[in-house]
Amino acid sequence: MSYKDFPTEAKALAEQLLLPEQIWHRPQVQGITIDGSESRDLDDAIWIESFSDSAVLSIHIADVSELVSIGSILDQVAIARTQTRYFKTGNAPMLPRALSEDKLSLLEFQDRPTLTVRVTLDQKAQIKNTEIFESWLRSSKRFTYREAETAQTDSTSAFGEMLSHAQSWAERLYQLRLADGAIGGRITQFGGWLNEEGNLVSGERTNSHLLIQEFMILANRAVAQWLAERDMPGLYRNHTARAIAPDRELMYQTLLTLGSASAIRQRLQGWLNRADYGPTLVGHFALNLPAYCHFTSPIRRLADLINHRIVKALLRGEASPYAKNELEQLGQHILQVTLDIEQATSDYYKAEHQKLYQSHLQDADQLQELDAKEFSRVLKYAIDNKELGAIELELTTRLELRKLPVMDLYLLIFETQNKSLKEKVYAHLLQNIPDATGVIAIASVQQPAWESFDYVEMSQISPFVTWLEVRVNGEVQTTVHPAQHRRKQSARHLACLQWIEAYIQNALVNSQQRVQPKVESGVELKTQEDSKVEQSACEIEQKEMMLPPLTAKPKPVHPILTKTLKDGQNFISLLGELCQGLQWSSPEYEFSDADDGFACECKLEALNERFVGEGIAARKQLAKHRASRAVLEQLQSRVKGK
Repeated sequence: MSYKDFPTEAKALAEQLLLPEQIWHRPQVQGITIDGSESRDLDDAIWIESFSDSAVLSIHIADVSELVSIGSILDQVAIARTQTRYFKTGNAPMLPRALSEDKLSLLEFQDRPTLTVRVTLDQKAQIKNTEIFESWLRSSKRFTYREAETAQTDSTSAFGEMLSHAQSWAERLYQLRLADGAIGGRITQFGGWLNEEGNLVSGERTNSHLLIQEFMILANRAVAQWLAERDMPGLYRNHTARAIAPDRELMYQTLLTLGSASAIRQRLQGWLNRADYGPTLVGHFALNLPAYCHFTSPIRRLADLINHRIVKALLRGEASPYAKNELEQLGQHILQVTLDIEQATSDYYKAEHQKLYQSHLQDADQLQELDAKEFSRVLKYAIDNKELGAIELELTTRLELRKLPVMDLYLLIFETQNKSLKEKVYAHLLQNIPDATGVIAIASVQQPAWESFDYVEMSQISPFVTWLEVRVNGEVQTTVHPAQHRRKQSARHLACLQWIEAYIQNALVNSQQRVQPKVESGVELKTQEDSKVEQSACEIEQKEMMLPPLTAKPKPVHPILTKTLKDGQNFISLLGELCQGLQWSSPEYEFSDADDGFACECKLEALNERFVGEGIAARKQLAKHRASRAVLEQLQSRVKGK
């Protein structure tokens, strides 16, 4: 039976169930729903009464527990699934559709049982009072997000004024959360959105999305606080940061400096732990709340349904239907199901991609039509599955046309055993020498055995004599002879190229086996790219020069302290180059074990201050890489602060 299918008994029960008559003895409440245009499981509605110095916000939630009793077959399927899953072509609901999309869904003009969370806010949008009670609702209107936004400025809309007030108070709540240091539920500088747990999400965002977000966060935090004040174990939503995470302000300011979604995701994954459910109150880091729970989506989430049952028991003067150890087990179960779903989703897309890549390998015409990004994926697949021969002709063609990105060059040198292709890549690098440095920078992050790399230079004046040294599993690997050039940056590029050549020829040596050269003046590059390299190196050196000030203005800042840090750069090398250029002491690195691998602490004494950066990763080198970046970011902030 597939995930989309329910047991026959569960479907039959869902179709037979009727709402008990006593529900209509509850107080009736007023509200509207705002959801996506395709949504059918409507489990929350809102209403607001706005005054000059306060507001009463009402969030009405579908009372799922009224029909889904503990221990029933419906409860069993909800526990097994734990949540509704959404796909491009539909969904797999937690509860049978007869309930999730009909009898419990807050459909327009249909009478439905609800639990109401009524929160009174003062003028500053602080919570003055929380009231929770059983109710029933006949939704007055079903809005889409776009329709709700349009209605706010439509004088003919019966709900325009109410929606306008709701939007105004939602924005006050949002600004208050930001002022309190919340990371979750906020927009990034390029339009992306961080959800309540600080995960970057994509998709359309309207003002009405913010309205619903703030009303739901308010209801969830109000219920959690309500439970906490009564010392009642609920299924709290707890979220923590890792030990290496910076303070909230530095965290968000760092996110503002990152230029891509992938960079933000990577940084947040390193800082934040996964949120989980449990009866012990820990607090929610991303939202910066002492207590938080999920309460507003009981049709779609098991945790919300469980909390409904606990709250209703308290409202009726009854004992909680769950013991603390049961809540702990349920929280662990939800986490495990979530992990299983994520793994299954990953496996599915991986299998689909592999089918696509395999079809590309078997069709030369398809290979020629692929753009650089898609070809890189096919290349990685071919390497992993030892089918490189199928694309060797296309690889050679793209090399000759200089259409392979640096990442592909790295893969061909370090991830394949095909010496012929390696030598072709080396021939390509001879004509594109700066790419050799890019290949080494990528290898420093991707190669698990690489601990560090550095340049050894005989002097700081022209001509520059330079070796590249890479520490691999505690052993230094370098070349017999150094690179020489009158430009410092060009000498480094050449050192990387010579290191790659020695690597391909299995001719790397340790530092004691180096041969000291006779330095010749006027050493030149003898390649077709000479003018390009010379021009680039000249520009770099001009920027590196620390010229004396013409007036009493502050000294010029080293370019590394002003340039935007980007993913793919070697931050260990950049920090080392900065220290060398400004004659600072070298940074110190300390490693320790962490839950997800290794934690690295980078310490630097500079500018009469002590800078400390931390990084965590599965590999030591990547942890060191992240720690170095953290220090560079602090240095840049320090300089800008001046």
